[in-house]
Amino acid sequence: MDDLKLLSGMRADAPEPGADRLKALRARALKRRRRFWLAPSLLAVAGGLAAAVVVVSGTGAPTQGLRPAVITRTAPMSAEDVLRRAAQVSERHAPAPTPRLDQWLYRKTLVKQPGDATAEVQEYWTRYDGTRQAVRQGQGPLEQSHLRQDPDDDDLTPRKYAAKLAELPTDPGRLLAHVKGDRHWVTKPKEEAGLGEHPDARAFRVLSVYLEQEVPVPPRLRGAIFRALAEIPGVRVDSGVRDAAGRTGIGIAYERGAPGVGTQRDANGQVVSRSYLVLDATTYEFLGRRVDYVRDEVINGDIIFTAGSSYATAEVAAGVVDEPGELPG
Repeated sequence: MDDLKLLSGMRADAPEPGADRLKALRARALKRRRRFWLAPSLLAVAGGLAAAVVVVSGTGAPTQGLRPAVITRTAPMSAEDVLRRAAQVSERHAPAPTPRLDQWLYRKTLVKQPGDATAEVQEYWTRYDGTRQAVRQGQGPLEQSHLRQDPDDDDLTPRKYAAKLAELPTDPGRLLAHVKGDRHWVTKPKEEAGLGEHPDARAFRVLSVYLEQEVPVPPRLRGAIFRALAEIPGVRVDSGVRDAAGRTGIGIAYERGAPGVGTQRDANGQVVSRSYLVLDATTYEFLGRRVDYVRDEVINGDIIFTAGSSYATAEVAAGVVDEPGELPG
């Protein structure tokens, strides 16, 4: 599974995705509940956002006003050096306290769609035991729902996700081997058809999922994740990559292509888009995702995303609260 899953589905079942088809898909995407471990859907409908708001950055410092996320000049960095430093910083963090089962994880995200001038605010409250969730889009009402685990889905409740993270090896080599072979994260139906993704691509995808998880990653495991990423051939690190809040960080990408998180190429090998995990350049906390479209994204002859456009998200606030609708203090 990945944060471009809906786009992949559109490609699979839409022989001629005209304007009406795209509008219907976006509306359907907005109705889907947010997946526990995914960034907001690429096809979610963008809404209005006040021109000046206070955003809590990844380091906890408020940033006045939001700037539209635009493609800026980036510069390649040494992936090995950056990821080693990220591991060292992460390993010094103190473990986060475990919420009670009846508490709620709060997460506030900005989502900026390609071609849109403003980003949409999305807020989520997920009960730690995974039984309930509340969502608010922009200035809309708080919508609550009861959640039921789908046995065929690879979503996990926050509690189960925390348990999974606690069981992962903290040796980088063992962690890398584990994520390459963990069938919980297979991409279907390609895996079943014997056409599964390359092990390195899968490792990058799964480790990316861990880094953006709303359940805090234990410090030693977080360090191991960065060290494991440094061992994957084709991992790229760029400076000057912006998230949807306009914050500049470092971008981690996989040049050989991984579903939803790698560099995508056309049939001629030309780069069409590059998808980044955006991290704070000092704390290495996850800021958001960004996809830059270097060339037009064309499906069945229709231009879906134009060259020079971008999709971006930003994690602007998070915390543990006692009730849905409540904000962290």
